[in-house]
Amino acid sequence: MFAQNNNKQLEQSEISLVVDKIIISGNERTEEFVILRELTFSVGDTVNSKILFFNRERIFSLGIFTKVKLELNRENGKNTVVIHIEESWHIFPVPFLDIREKTLERTSYGISLKYKNFRGRNETIRATVSLGYDPFYSLQYENPLIISSADISFYFTGSFGTPINKSPTLEEVNGSEFDFKNISISTMWGKRLNKANNIFFVLGYSSIIAPTDAINPYMASGTATDDAVSTGFIYIFDSRNLRQYANRGLFFQLDYLNMGIGSSRINYNSVNLDIRNYREIYKSLIIKGRISARHTFGKKIPYYYYSRLGYGYYTRGNRYLIREGNNRLLGSVELSYPILPEWNFAIDLPLLPLSLTRTRIAVHLNMFADAATVFNNGNRVLLNNFNSGYGLGLTFLFLPYSAFRIEYAFNEMGKGELLIETGISF
Repeated sequence: MFAQNNNKQLEQSEISLVVDKIIISGNERTEEFVILRELTFSVGDTVNSKILFFNRERIFSLGIFTKVKLELNRENGKNTVVIHIEESWHIFPVPFLDIREKTLERTSYGISLKYKNFRGRNETIRATVSLGYDPFYSLQYENPLIISSADISFYFTGSFGTPINKSPTLEEVNGSEFDFKNISISTMWGKRLNKANNIFFVLGYSSIIAPTDAINPYMASGTATDDAVSTGFIYIFDSRNLRQYANRGLFFQLDYLNMGIGSSRINYNSVNLDIRNYREIYKSLIIKGRISARHTFGKKIPYYYYSRLGYGYYTRGNRYLIREGNNRLLGSVELSYPILPEWNFAIDLPLLPLSLTRTRIAVHLNMFADAATVFNNGNRVLLNNFNSGYGLGLTFLFLPYSAFRIEYAFNEMGKGELLIETGISF
């Protein structure tokens, strides 16, 4: 009923052999090219256990398998790499509940219907309905290889919503909370240069409508409606082994977006930088660090586009402190040690397919410290303007499906708070 696997076994041997053949088994839906394009080796290359382990994690990072195993077999004088995979369930609803600022009055809830590995080509179709405090409806399509001959990917997102205003300044101007109306369409074409380097071209359209005349002077156009065509690029370097929870590798992302191309009234920009590094320092003890920065500039930057702390970006210990400005800086460092490195859980239940009752479980103990600030263009970055936090926590992984964290953090004033969050820290 249950199975447990030690993920260090694959890394211990140092034998190197030349690959004569690659065989994939267990892929009932998934086309072989989806797996093969993730490998850093091919027939004729020399591999060892460390290379096989790294490639095992790369395949698992696709997010469509519950188990991946690589074996190197030698028969009749030939070296064969056998890739065993177990596919995850491909279509399922994902309910969510987001309680903001510790009050049920500011709770968003809904459901996301996800169809993963559509047609066996690692495509994803996702429809989301979010109700409550911050309602929206969205449809997404992701295709990592839409043109195979040129290694081109394609992504589409369309959404409609009435997002709550997140700017303290605009709330003060209006005299109360209010909602915008937002319609947006975004497309992205990508080119994989090699296994680690990717570039993307972004083209989109958005219409943001203010509900009252008091907000109009703070819109990019100076009117109630900001209609803008956006264009930009994204560059990503990613050498991490396991993207869902890396313990080795480097992640670097730089993106630029211009809003208002072709418009005489709207013209503003943003640049985002995200750098993350992961290293093992001693016997499974991992140190990881992150630097994130956002800079906005242009003719007139609307307040809804400002950089903020307190929503997707925050220091643990100041989770619900909201600050805004043109620019944001955030840094984090974290020590992580696996209490349960890996447990391939499987249970047989009547009427349910095995792909629904299998998951890769891990539990990590974390010690962390964060610091962040926001500031306007033309202002100096001052150390006493940073918020900071530190603490301990546990991260629970149920891969490839989900993860959540339980953390206790103290801010720079020594005040503590308990955090229960979905996903990983970084």
